Amino acid sequence: MKTRSTTKVQRRFDKRLFEAGQQCLKRLYLDYHEPVEEQESEGRRIMSETGKQLLQLARGAFARGVEVEGKTIDQAADKTQQLIAAGSVFALFGAAFVADGCEVRTDILVRQKDGSLDIFEVKSGTKVKGRYLTDLALQAIVIERAGHKVHGVYVLYLDKTYKHTGGTDYSPKGLVKSADVTERVRRIQPRVAEQLAAFQRQTKDDSALDLPTGTFCTAPFPCPHLANCSKQEPEFPLRSFPDLTREIERELHEEGIADLMQLDEARPSLTFRQRRTLQCIKQKETIREPFVKEELLHVEFPLHFLSIATTTEALPRFVGQKPWQALPYAWACETLTAGGAVTQSGFAYADKDDPRPEFAQSLAKQLASGGMLILWNADSLECVRSLLEPLAADKQAIRVILARPHLDLQRLLESGLFHPNLLGERGLAATAKAICGIDAPTEQDVFDEDSVLRAIQKASTPRTRAATKEKIAADLRSYAQSQAAMLLALWRLLSDKQEAAAEAAAKPAKKTAGPRKQLPPTPVED
Repeated sequence: MKTRSTTKVQRRFDKRLFEAGQQCLKRLYLDYHEPVEEQESEGRRIMSETGKQLLQLARGAFARGVEVEGKTIDQAADKTQQLIAAGSVFALFGAAFVADGCEVRTDILVRQKDGSLDIFEVKSGTKVKGRYLTDLALQAIVIERAGHKVHGVYVLYLDKTYKHTGGTDYSPKGLVKSADVTERVRRIQPRVAEQLAAFQRQTKDDSALDLPTGTFCTAPFPCPHLANCSKQEPEFPLRSFPDLTREIERELHEEGIADLMQLDEARPSLTFRQRRTLQCIKQKETIREPFVKEELLHVEFPLHFLSIATTTEALPRFVGQKPWQALPYAWACETLTAGGAVTQSGFAYADKDDPRPEFAQSLAKQLASGGMLILWNADSLECVRSLLEPLAADKQAIRVILARPHLDLQRLLESGLFHPNLLGERGLAATAKAICGIDAPTEQDVFDEDSVLRAIQKASTPRTRAATKEKIAADLRSYAQSQAAMLLALWRLLSDKQEAAAEAAAKPAKKTAGPRKQLPPTPVED
């Protein structure tokens, strides 16, 4: 067992440490004694900025609010106590409380006439989640231990039915909903108090360092210690097992199983995917179910290998857009005719204006010739479908796109293709590399989700030059085109169209949704 010396200066327990304990006791111990600086992804950074924007927006609805100042949490806590005692302030922003080795800060705190307090937590989600309630229960516990009475607890969150009217101004009354969660928080307070005491004790117990990795390492967010912990993992760790539930994972951990090679294929309760996964890693070869080839050949030419690129933002920007509604900004298509000819086409928009009308019109024009769509994930068509209501003038174009039959390649391969290097969650790039040996382009400026988000953010900035925006649009289109090319390569290889592939490769490429197709039922073991 590894040992660690305890921290010389005792840290107070806060929201971050409590969340770490809920995720993994090993993470809790390491975060307490050996915290590491997290590499924030572009998506998390944007979410953080959006959260700050939404917080300021929500605070604007509370009159006579005062920001609690203080360079340290102790100074802020002292200032909070003074303002509450004075009784002249209606709302406090960023109020701080310290008690029993714990510290919390509230988004918005409202003082009632009798001196009791209402807690308001601002969230960017569109519904009240369990972890919101746990966070609020922790706040209520510390506030009451600091000598105050909590009167009510509320969550302010985004109304998913809100339709933006355009521009950058938002009305808190229309965008934000309020939920009274006082009773729900009261019910879980005893359990949260017990967890808090247990977590505080756990920081003094280094036995947590022997805990194995698991699905909790990446849920709800990736653990900052995962890169180091994964060095001790076997080649096929248990957390990469498909269809793995927390209950089954806990059961296997109790049996001392952390390596898929330890699992028996005949073990009861294993799903079809799990059995096939064990077979492919033990046989060290790809297993392809017969229906995969059949499905890939049961197509309608021309085939449009289509990549639809979208981004999702909490706060809508364009007319009729709703919170968290996906926004399409690019598409790329490799169209294959029955004779083997391939044409390339695409569209990308990089500016502050609404990309949706031109996106819909350009893609509809490309698909007007008929044929079938081959997509990595058909959920992208739901993004197109969501345009019907806000883009009344473009409904005909949108219906042209949705009228095309389609095949969801990810769903097909997850149910019928098993490869030793494709465990757990599969992406298009990882699948193309494992099956076709294709590496995703990394030499260009836009090559993954984070770089896409950075590019879109930069393009929407007013000060960005026109020439820079043109380059960003070209990079976004190139990124989408690489995704479409991977789809075509996968189809050719898995449908055994080698001759067609060779013929198409010899010819230079020319530059230039519909009812969901049902897959065959998952095979059942004899």
